[in-house]
Amino acid sequence: MLKLTLGLPRATLRMIICTAFAMFLPAFTLQAFAGENPIDVVQIKLRFSNVYIIRTTKPILIDSGTPKDLPLLVEELGKLGLKLKDLSLLVLTHSHSDHAGLAARLQREGVKVALGEGDVSMAKSGHNDDLKPTNFTAHLLKLFAIDPNFEPFTPDFVVTNELDLQPWGIDGWVVQMPGHTPGSLVLQLKDGRAFVGDMMLGGYLGGQFSPNKAGQHYFHADNERNLKNIQTLLSQPINTFYLGHGGPVDRSSVIEAFGARETSGN
Repeated sequence: MLKLTLGLPRATLRMIICTAFAMFLPAFTLQAFAGENPIDVVQIKLRFSNVYIIRTTKPILIDSGTPKDLPLLVEELGKLGLKLKDLSLLVLTHSHSDHAGLAARLQREGVKVALGEGDVSMAKSGHNDDLKPTNFTAHLLKLFAIDPNFEPFTPDFVVTNELDLQPWGIDGWVVQMPGHTPGSLVLQLKDGRAFVGDMMLGGYLGGQFSPNKAGQHYFHADNERNLKNIQTLLSQPINTFYLGHGGPVDRSSVIEAFGARETSGN
């Protein structure tokens, strides 16, 4: 048999044989090699922030935009064949007006809302907490660009430790990580993706430039705690970070921006 191969090295022969064999494997076997079918995530860019749809039989919306984003959100959901009432859960990464602005409206459509315990009082007040700028640009944004008001609401699920997403058909969970706000949430998927809200910023001017470059966000209630949260996530096998502004960013970009104290094996 080796004579028929024109003297090809054995390593090359093995590669050819394995490639040919793989081409004729049933589709389900190839999928098994590649892992489970990934959960479909759709990023929707609203006027000032991103929201995300996790597409399953019980679609989940992550963040909701500002109170004035309703027409655009409805339009973008329509492109996906969805209506507001089709959403089974709204997970709010935090209760600032550009992320929680439509929570009350969605509740009237029957959508359940999950929020971190530390942000419940902010949600009930319908007003941002006192934003703490991290740079000069943030001071200008606070003074001239941010409307801190939104319709008050009371969440249906208050996350204190961890919320398992299995009841919504998703292999993932939501955990409270105070830092950007007292009740900031992170939604993690088992496949190595995480939705971190405003824990970090993608690019500059809210993600208008270099959106895939990780960096410091404009505001943090507790900046030191927020930085520790980033290290905590980097100690886990997370490869993609979905952000409230700009993004997504990959793991290497986050490490470049914030450094990393990696644990062994990561």
